Amino acid sequence: MWSYYQSYRYYYSRPSYRLVPLIVLFTCVGILWLIIIIILLTRIEDAIDVQRQGPPVIFCFVLSSNARHLTSSTAIVYSWGKRCDRFYFVTRLQNTSIDLMMLEYFENITDITPSTINQQTLNALIYLQRYRPYPSYHWFVRASDDSFVIMPNLRRLVNQLHEQAKKKKDAIVHVGDVDELYRSRQIKTTGSVMLFNHYALDRLALYEEIETEKDKCLSDMMYDHEFVSCMKKFDIKINPIDSNLIRSQNLSFYKMDKQLKDTCCSPDTVAFRASNETDMYKFDFFYHRLDAFSEIDV
Repeated sequence: MWSYYQSYRYYYSRPSYRLVPLIVLFTCVGILWLIIIIILLTRIEDAIDVQRQGPPVIFCFVLSSNARHLTSSTAIVYSWGKRCDRFYFVTRLQNTSIDLMMLEYFENITDITPSTINQQTLNALIYLQRYRPYPSYHWFVRASDDSFVIMPNLRRLVNQLHEQAKKKKDAIVHVGDVDELYRSRQIKTTGSVMLFNHYALDRLALYEEIETEKDKCLSDMMYDHEFVSCMKKFDIKINPIDSNLIRSQNLSFYKMDKQLKDTCCSPDTVAFRASNETDMYKFDFFYHRLDAFSEIDV
């Protein structure tokens, strides 16, 4: 009996046993803290969903090179850009006398070039998804400094896509004809207008984080059709509505082509490339200032 008592005292007097209550305490505190974090994150997500329950709102960002700040970038500001619900440039502003609204965190990037525009697009989309500086926005438009967007038509397209995406929570990206032109004619484009919903941003951020060295899709892309190929791998729906609504070339390209001229433009055309800033001002006049009977409030 005495030997049993000694063994009992020896076992429970060891330093390792004295740590057991502390280990149990810290484990319980850790579990409680994890539960609190999960509850807080759930409430944040619910709050964001509540913010997104209203009519779809559009966030536009334009990637611009330094050489175009005084020309086409300025034309975008005074034409279709001001009709977005929120509008920013992703660019490096070298001339401090130029007043362009730039997306925070991207002020010190290198100059935008055709070889970097899609990587910087991805960086901007992931920034918008992870840090949620503008959580109430449903749709995100990527454009370049030679893009022209007809905002009333864009809003019609967004309204058509929004209900479908909201019911099924589909990740949707409308890229226009960039993939089609590459497959049929080997035409490679960069910076064509693309329309993303917030579910697509979630999917891109997830796969960018887990992408392996063996299958480097997002980190190796340069052209628009390569970006599209990556998104298809991630179960993102591409062009659920007519791909001809967003045009990746300027209008003269389609009008001069015998096979494409009949599909060049329609009253529902959403976007295309402009040859210069003068054309942007002309398009703005024709599509907005003369459209007195538009049912879309822009």
